[in-house]
Amino acid sequence: MAKTLCESGPVAGTHEIEGNAGAEHRAAARKSAMLRTAKVVCQAGEYVCLIRDLSELGIGLSFLHEAPPEPRIILQLTNGLTYPLERVWSGKRQAGYRFGTEISLDEFLHEESPFENRPIRLEIAAQARITDGRTITRVGLIDISREGAKFESDGLHPEGRLVSFEALGLPQRLGQIRWQNGKQFGMRFQHPLEIRELAKMAVRSQPLDAVAPDRLGGALDKVRAA
Repeated sequence: MAKTLCESGPVAGTHEIEGNAGAEHRAAARKSAMLRTAKVVCQAGEYVCLIRDLSELGIGLSFLHEAPPEPRIILQLTNGLTYPLERVWSGKRQAGYRFGTEISLDEFLHEESPFENRPIRLEIAAQARITDGRTITRVGLIDISREGAKFESDGLHPEGRLVSFEALGLPQRLGQIRWQNGKQFGMRFQHPLEIRELAKMAVRSQPLDAVAPDRLGGALDKVRAA
């Protein structure tokens, strides 16, 4: 049976699976997918989203803020693979999208990829402050996840040091320096951010009506081939 997208509600076709065994298996897989966190890449910035509905043709996403107004965006999973999306409908903090390329539902659900799965990281350029004892260093934030962040700095940040981090209106957080490679270094937070904190921080620092050039082009580098 052909599957179509509903223009005013969840993605249609989600439950059109013939056979009780097949239906139960697919429903369980889709239920697991609905618990997953992903991110969308827009011209305005990068934002956390939750997968809430899925079919071979489209996907429903929920947000912890208003849905991005842009008609075309990129969805990125934890394995780094990206999928171009075109908006079909939008509602309060949710929207439905049509996939821009054909996908394998099983591969999407299992997130198989040669890339390493990792926590969703939002690429947000911002000024930050690292406090190490009595030394305060101004650094540049490169990206941030619930578990840690990556920075750029001309200074030396020894591995294993416990420091504090301030940026993007977040409360001061403690973290440990895990690595440094040239000017870049990474920190792991002592206590992970709540998903709501990360989402609110992203939309506060990247207004949905702003436009950053060439952001979508870079995200398309890992688009899943049909």
